[in-house]
Amino acid sequence: MSSHGGESGRWMVSYADFLTLLFVLFVVLYSMGQTDVKRYKQLADSFKAAFSGQPGTGQGGPQTVIDPSIDKASGLANKEGVSQPISIAGLPKVSSPSSEVTSNLTSMLSQSNLSSQVSIKQNVEGALISLSEKLLFTPGAIDLVPTAYPVLDSIIAMVKPLDNSIRIIGYTDNTPPIDPKYKDNWELSFARANLINAYFISKGIAADRLMPTARGETAPVFPNDTPEHKALNSRADIVIVYPVPVQDNLNQQTTPAAP
Repeated sequence: MSSHGGESGRWMVSYADFLTLLFVLFVVLYSMGQTDVKRYKQLADSFKAAFSGQPGTGQGGPQTVIDPSIDKASGLANKEGVSQPISIAGLPKVSSPSSEVTSNLTSMLSQSNLSSQVSIKQNVEGALISLSEKLLFTPGAIDLVPTAYPVLDSIIAMVKPLDNSIRIIGYTDNTPPIDPKYKDNWELSFARANLINAYFISKGIAADRLMPTARGETAPVFPNDTPEHKALNSRADIVIVYPVPVQDNLNQQTTPAAP
């Protein structure tokens, strides 16, 4: 009888192991679900400081998360009305010359009634000027049309005093080139970029500042489903490059010893 009773009680051992594992599982799930209230409070304080212009109170004491020159009443602008980006410790500021060039080009654009033909904005590299095919070229070819020269001359006058690199990028829609000299849109888009490049050089821009390149039909802004969208996709971009300055602490890296 005792032997029979011992065998019948073995299930209790397995059941106890199961309960132990289940308990551990619930402990782990409970710990994963706990919110770190202190860290969330620090995050909330940082956001509050960022939007109010006041110093934050994160870990390690007060931290300035907004450039003091920013005027609260004007958002991201100082008292003179000049655009000022949010500055975070350890990250480089957006280059103010790039903002100035973008602002000047936008002003020029509004005076020339070319808002439907030219787009000016800032991107990661700097000031980006996007010119439509209609403004620059004969459709499907690379001949500059008369409306191209005043706009290109204005851009050249703006960038000539600078020493920044200039990236010229040609794009097309998915329509095959009209000129049989170009077998595909890659060749057509590069020929267009190179033509603008040559015009810049002829007007006194140093060749070593210029970087012509092409994307063909591979980077459309819109689907090539309507004539209007195709007109927007076929374009030339001129990027005035403002390199981000490397932080001093990144330059002070230890050179690994030779083996």
